[in-house]
Amino acid sequence: MGNPPLLQGYAAVLGMAVMLTPAALADRARLRQTWHHYRRQAVGAGVLSPLAYILVLVAMTFTAVAAVAPAREISVLFGVLLGRRLLGEGGLARRLAGAAAIVCGIIAVAAG
Repeated sequence: MGNPPLLQGYAAVLGMAVMLTPAALADRARLRQTWHHYRRQAVGAGVLSPLAYILVLVAMTFTAVAAVAPAREISVLFGVLLGRRLLGEGGLARRLAGAAAIVCGIIAVAAG
C-alpha cells in the first residue's frame, strides 16, 4: 500500500493500547499486582514485540512476502523453548512436535 513500515508499526501499537486499556483498568488491584511481579517481562515484551513486527514489515519492503512470512513463523519455536525455560511450561514434547511441523513447513515453502 506504500505506507512506511514504521508508521504501520506505530499504528498497530496504538490500536492495541486503545483496545486493551479498558480491560486492564477494569481490575486495578490485579493490574498493580501483575505489574509488581512481572515488570521486567512486560517491559521486555512491550519493546521486543513491536520491534519484531516492524522488522518484518521492513523486510517485506525489500524482499518477497513468500520468503518473509514463513521465516517469521520460526518465532513459534523460540516461544516454545523460552516458555519452557523462563516460564516452566509443561508439555514440551507436544509443543516441540508442533514447532517442528512449522519448521518443516518453512523448509517446504523455501524449497518449493
